[in-house]
Amino acid sequence: MKKVFLLILLLFSIIYCQRDQESKKKDEITLAPREGAEQFVLVDTKGNKKNWVLKAERANNYDDSIKIYDVIVEFYDSKGIYNSTLTSDSGVVYSVSGDMSATGHVKVTSKDSTILKTDYLDWNNKRKKIVTEDFVEITKKHSIITGKGMESDPNLEHIEIKKDFHAISRDIKED
Repeated sequence: MKKVFLLILLLFSIIYCQRDQESKKKDEITLAPREGAEQFVLVDTKGNKKNWVLKAERANNYDDSIKIYDVIVEFYDSKGIYNSTLTSDSGVVYSVSGDMSATGHVKVTSKDSTILKTDYLDWNNKRKKIVTEDFVEITKKHSIITGKGMESDPNLEHIEIKKDFHAISRDIKED
């Protein structure tokens, strides 16, 4: 009886190890990019109007996403007029939805010179919103706003800080 039990245990161990190796092979396959590019440019449009233009020094194309490096994204409004520019060390573009994430030294500069800085930011393409749960610092004319978690339109006109909101107003003497 002990021999049968040991034989069954050995059989299950072999099957488990084989499945584990097969799943590792599948993971390795999906982790390798299908193709790569340098000086990568991607344009999202609706009709003949630009929504955003993404530029990256380097890009790796996977099945459902594109990993990008040294990123610049220019956002446009519904009329195709320039709104703001996002820069980051790296990011991911999700091919089906057009959503994006930006990571590392993320900075958004609007056309009115409002500046948003954070370490991580998501772009929700359907809602046309930038979102983060991380710490943010926003410099707008004569004030600095900080907090944790934020949602805004890409031109940084309608900003909602989720928590730990702080604002500093600087007096600027007019000549």
